[in-house]
Amino acid sequence: MRREQTSVSQEDYLKAIWEIVQEEQVPISARLAEDLSVTPPAVTAALKRMTRAGYLRVRRGGRIELSEKGKGAAQHLVLRHRLAEKLLTEIIGLEWSRAHEEAERLEHGISPEVSRLLLARFGRDSRCPHGVPLFGGMSRLRRKHGAVKLSETEVGHTYEILRVYEKDPAFLEFLEQRHLRPTARVRVLDREYDETMSLTVAGHGSGRIHLGKPATERLWVRRLQ
Repeated sequence: MRREQTSVSQEDYLKAIWEIVQEEQVPISARLAEDLSVTPPAVTAALKRMTRAGYLRVRRGGRIELSEKGKGAAQHLVLRHRLAEKLLTEIIGLEWSRAHEEAERLEHGISPEVSRLLLARFGRDSRCPHGVPLFGGMSRLRRKHGAVKLSETEVGHTYEILRVYEKDPAFLEFLEQRHLRPTARVRVLDREYDETMSLTVAGHGSGRIHLGKPATERLWVRRLQ
């Protein structure tokens, strides 16, 4: 059965709503306007069109819910985005700090055939450069690995970084300089009154790294010991 075509604008909205839900936040118009850098009236008009097309519903209080049709379209787009990121970093050699932004443009042009070929190349169980599984997203990391934010961890234990926030290139460059990438192992040494955390990274010397809460809120980890 041929999949119904969505516009680039609709795909952007669907992916943004899906990602907000994955972050365990409530999707509302104001959040969409912020994430997509559009005006509130533009969001209202887009939501009306997408409601008529059967992609979503707007509940009382402004909460946005994707229909089954909307969820399917969003999942396909998210998969294309993650495949594009892997293509850019693993095949072309693009820096991981630029992969998300470039994939945002590339994802809309990836055909179902190319998606199948990329999926066969990378494997269904692989993850994007920032640690998100190709299938299941953050829900899978929480369910299968018990993923939590670094800010929620306990002093004195070792953790493996599972995923990092990917939408801020400067943040990714900051992490790169400190060897804080998915699969890196960190030991939490201390937590200050202002919630700044001190930690070490396995295999990269004994020097301490200090991270404030804006950074520790953007790293997801699983406890090792």
